Amino acid sequence: MKKVLFLSVVFLVISCQKEVQLAQANHTIDSTLVDHSPVYIFLDTNGKDTIAEVNRKNTIGTTNWVFNVDKRLPLKVVIPEIIKLQEKREKAQFHKNEAAGNYFSYMDSVQKTLAFMPFKEVNYTYNTYFSTLYVKENPDYHVHFQTFAVNFKPKNKVSVDGNDVEMSELFTFLKEYTSFSSNGKRILIYVNFDERLTFDHYLSKIIELKALENEMVAISPTHFIYNKSKLPDCDCAK
Repeated sequence: MKKVLFLSVVFLVISCQKEVQLAQANHTIDSTLVDHSPVYIFLDTNGKDTIAEVNRKNTIGTTNWVFNVDKRLPLKVVIPEIIKLQEKREKAQFHKNEAAGNYFSYMDSVQKTLAFMPFKEVNYTYNTYFSTLYVKENPDYHVHFQTFAVNFKPKNKVSVDGNDVEMSELFTFLKEYTSFSSNGKRILIYVNFDERLTFDHYLSKIIELKALENEMVAISPTHFIYNKSKLPDCDCAK
């Protein structure tokens, strides 16, 4: 049996006597998800190490999968597990429903309700890659786009194309900067996250940036989670 509990600060999904503290964002993308089954990714420890404990024993292949991820998990721990689950689902040969999606659950901190963000189309590049490298290596694909690289760093720091921006001003800055610099092209925004950041930081910022999307602006479905020490000598993670 599982139950859902509201607290004043966090939304907890309690299952099998363990709890998941969900990420929070200030608006809802989807609140009406039906025909779904859960994946739980708990925070656990092994000595001094933080580990992600995955429980997907109640998932059904033909349903939407809801990933209930503990917001405190660092990206370097949780993203590899999410990638494994994405690959396992993609490679499944039986009990497959192409229309079924993958969703992250989170708490709408304003409405105090459970919400969902789809991520079936998201492709994670992990550890040694950065979006500016990807753009340079794929010029034919990007010739019709004006691309921008947003880099989320520890200590609540962020930059756009190497220019430091106050986190509280990121949305407004991007809206104005991309409009001014687009040269009439469609805008493609790439997101890069230092792997030391938490899942809460990642999901809340993705949801915030998705509000920028329209016919001319898109957030790339390729998300870059990097280890700065393993990036090439490109000076790209400013």
